[in-house]
Amino acid sequence: MRTLSALTRCRRGAVLMIFALALPVLICAVGMSLDYANAMRIRTRLLAAADAAVLAATSRTLMDAPGSVAEQRARDVFRATAGLIPGLRLDPDAESDLAINVSDDHGNGQFRRATLSFSGESSNYFGGILGVRELAVTGSVGSQAKRAPDIDFYVMLDTSSSMALPTTSAGIRWMKSNTVRTDSVWNPDGCAFACHQTNPTNPKVVDKDGNKIDYYALAHNNGVELRIDAGQHAIADLLGDAQRESAVNGATYRFSIASFDRAANFRNVASLTDDYGLAKAGAAKLDIVAVNTNDSNWNTQTEHDDSLRQQLTLMPAMAGTGSGQTGDTPQAYLILITDGMRNESRNGQQMGKIIQDACTIMKGRRIKIAILYTTYQEEAIGYDDWSKNNAVALSPMLRPALQQCASGDLMFEVGTDGDISAALNALFQKVIATSRLTD
Repeated sequence: MRTLSALTRCRRGAVLMIFALALPVLICAVGMSLDYANAMRIRTRLLAAADAAVLAATSRTLMDAPGSVAEQRARDVFRATAGLIPGLRLDPDAESDLAINVSDDHGNGQFRRATLSFSGESSNYFGGILGVRELAVTGSVGSQAKRAPDIDFYVMLDTSSSMALPTTSAGIRWMKSNTVRTDSVWNPDGCAFACHQTNPTNPKVVDKDGNKIDYYALAHNNGVELRIDAGQHAIADLLGDAQRESAVNGATYRFSIASFDRAANFRNVASLTDDYGLAKAGAAKLDIVAVNTNDSNWNTQTEHDDSLRQQLTLMPAMAGTGSGQTGDTPQAYLILITDGMRNESRNGQQMGKIIQDACTIMKGRRIKIAILYTTYQEEAIGYDDWSKNNAVALSPMLRPALQQCASGDLMFEVGTDGDISAALNALFQKVIATSRLTD
C-alpha cells in the first residue's frame, strides 16, 4: 500500500505510467502461465490414460484377441479417462486426434506391440483475451508384450530293465549284496538291477511267506528307489510345475505320457490333455517291463527307433507356433527320459546308441526334442563279463548320440545319486524359455 501511495504522490507520474502500461502485460503473463500449467496437467492425465490403454491392448486377457479388438479396447480405455477431463477438446474417434496401432508377430508364440499418439487442445482462460483460445497437448506412448506360447508335451519314459537300476550308490550296493547267488546260477557279485521277472528263481529272495519274488519286488519291499520310480515321480512333479507356470503366464500346456521298452509294449498311458489330474493318473501307471528269464529276447528290451516311430503317430504332421490365433496350433516337444542304451532284436541283436532316423523326422515336423539322460555308469553296471564287454564298452557312444537327437542344448544329464525330478524341472524351464525365442 505504501508503494501505491508513493506512486500516486509522484508529481512526474513516470513510474505510475510505466506500471500502468506494464500491468496488462503482467496480468496476461500470469494468466498464460496458469493456462500453460493447466495444459500440462491435462497432458499428464492424458499420458496416464494412454499408458492404461496400451497396457490393456497388451494384457494377458487380450493377447489371444485379434489386433482390431485390442485396438478398440485401448480406444475405449482412453476415452473413459479423457472424457472426464474438463477443458479438453479431443475426439477419441477421430484418427487425427487419437491414433492407435496394434501389431502382432506370430513367430514363436505371439509378440504384440501397441502404440498410441494423441493430439488435442486445452481451453485457455486468459489466453482467449489475446486470441489464443487453446494450447496444443500432444503425446505418444507404447507397450509391448510376448504371450507365452501354447505347447503340447509328449513325454516318453524308458521302462526297460536297465531303468530298474537304483538311483543311489547305497541302493546299488544293497541290491548287489542281497542278490548274491552261489547255487547253480553262479553270481557271487549279485545284481544291481531290480529286474521285473515273471519267473523269479533266486532261492534266497523270498517274501515273508517264503515265496520267491523278483528283484523288482525286493527293491520296493525294502524302500530302494529305482530310476523308473524316480522317473515316475519326476513326471508327476513336472505336471505340477507346468500347472503353476500356466497359471502365471496364461499359456496352455497339454501332456501326453507314454512308456516304452519293446516296441510291442509301447503304452500311451495318458492321451494328450490339459487335465493335469488325468495326466498324473496316467503317470501313476508307469511300470518297468516284466521279463521272463527263459526268454531268449529278455535282454533286448529297449527299442528306441520303433518306439519313437509309434510316438510319431500321436504327434502332429507339422507343429504350430503356439500363438493361440485361429488356424495356428501349439508348439510340440518330445521329452524323452532314457539311459540311452538301445538294445533291440533287429537283423540280430543290436546294442548301442540311439539311431537318428525318428529324431530327424520329428525335427522335420518342427517338433523339438528335449532329453533327460539317466547316465550309464561303469561302477553301476560293470560287475560281470557280459556287462563289461557289452554295456560298458558301448556307453561312451550314448551321450553324443542323444545330444545329436536333442534340439540344440535341450539335453540334461543326471547320474547315480542325482535328483531326477530336479533335473527334469530344469529341463522343462529350459524348454519354456527356449519356446519364447524367435527362430
